[in-house]
Amino acid sequence: MYPLKYKVILTVLLLVILLPLIYSLFTGFSLFESEPSYLFSVMPYLVVLFGIAIILSPILLETNGHWACFFIATVVMSVLSLATGQYYYLFWLIVLLGISIAIHVFYKQRVDIIGKKINAVKKIKEVVNVVKLHWQQAEAFNSALSQRLERYRSLRKIGESFSARLSIEDICQLAVETACEMISGTDVAMLFLVNESQQKLILSASKKVAELPKIKSKTGDIFDKWVFKERQSLSVEDINEDFRFDYIPLRGERYFKSLISVPMINQSRIIGILRLNSREKNSYSFDDLRLLDFISDLASSAVNNARLYKTTEELSTKDSLTGFYIHRYLKESLIREVDRARINRSLLSLVMIDIDHFKDYNDKYGHSAGDKVLIGIARIIRNNTVKCSQLIARYGGEEFVIVLPDMGKDKARELAEKIRLDISRRIFFLRRKETSVTVSAGVASYSDEITKSEELLKKTDFLLYKAKKEGRNKVCVA
Repeated sequence: MYPLKYKVILTVLLLVILLPLIYSLFTGFSLFESEPSYLFSVMPYLVVLFGIAIILSPILLETNGHWACFFIATVVMSVLSLATGQYYYLFWLIVLLGISIAIHVFYKQRVDIIGKKINAVKKIKEVVNVVKLHWQQAEAFNSALSQRLERYRSLRKIGESFSARLSIEDICQLAVETACEMISGTDVAMLFLVNESQQKLILSASKKVAELPKIKSKTGDIFDKWVFKERQSLSVEDINEDFRFDYIPLRGERYFKSLISVPMINQSRIIGILRLNSREKNSYSFDDLRLLDFISDLASSAVNNARLYKTTEELSTKDSLTGFYIHRYLKESLIREVDRARINRSLLSLVMIDIDHFKDYNDKYGHSAGDKVLIGIARIIRNNTVKCSQLIARYGGEEFVIVLPDMGKDKARELAEKIRLDISRRIFFLRRKETSVTVSAGVASYSDEITKSEELLKKTDFLLYKAKKEGRNKVCVA
């Protein structure tokens, strides 16, 4: 209750008082027979010393020590009064009793006041501790908020990066690299896109942060198929303890203990899966899963935009019925191919194909039957040229042009003959009737005499009409 230095000072003072008191008592009793008056002279001092002891004892002992001192004083002064026969000294006991009562009242009030102060100090300390706790929580919240803001700034930049890309391959690679960079503890990131025709997952991009074995399962494992089927996010803290999956890794497959995986959904359709693996247990938190889901949303939108752009581009350059390029794109591309052949002194051939009597098919069976014939012939042309040409165009209503880089006239003629034969052997069912179609073709090649794209087209067109005049169902070569 009182500072220690005060207690030390008062203890020394009390000893200074009590030691002479004890000495006086012993001396007084030893001199009582020879000098009885000695006790009479000592008694006032004893009363004073006991009074001081009564006053100081509560401070030193912090208890009701003054009553103990009063009890000792009562015993000592009673014995002395009886020994000397001077009973009027007992009056001083009343004085000491009054001092004791006053000290008791004062001490009690003092204790109550100090107790209230102590309680107030305790409450203040509790408030201070609560304020400190709130301050620490506020600092932790501010720190977490700063991290989230920084993360959101990064995501904004990443969103801009996704928006700037129109290649699906680039978008997929950016997604796995972003996930590896922003989510710590990741060893492997994988992105699977859905093959819509086969409805299965195909690995489109991957990123690993350490030297690990190659990914053997290119179509996903049990975890990826679960996400694909359930269309839900997945978090596995330990693959050996998760009761939902009975996972048996392939021989030599990369090792992992925990994973998070989210579906890539766009317009209620699942278009892929983004997944992270770690070789440690419990590597990912709920915030990591939520961040991965956010990256997945950005990637999903970017992939959908890239597909729309590709579709739009194809619609502007390709024929919607056959899937071949349109007349305008053919002319622009043929100029580049002729320039390349001239600069590199390489071969270049052109095949133009026309369906014989196509107007009769339209008049007899209708335009829908004519479209069916066009689609069938386009499929035959594509199958025969898949390895040697990336540029096939629908030149007119029933005319097709095939650009053959690095191919001479003889091989181009052989290709045109094979296409003609395949088409003539194909049976078409038009309005439940069995029929066949024939085509005529002209073949021309780039040469010293033909140095421009317009000249090459005109020469090929001339040879096509020559084949028609000579009876159709044949190939004419310059």
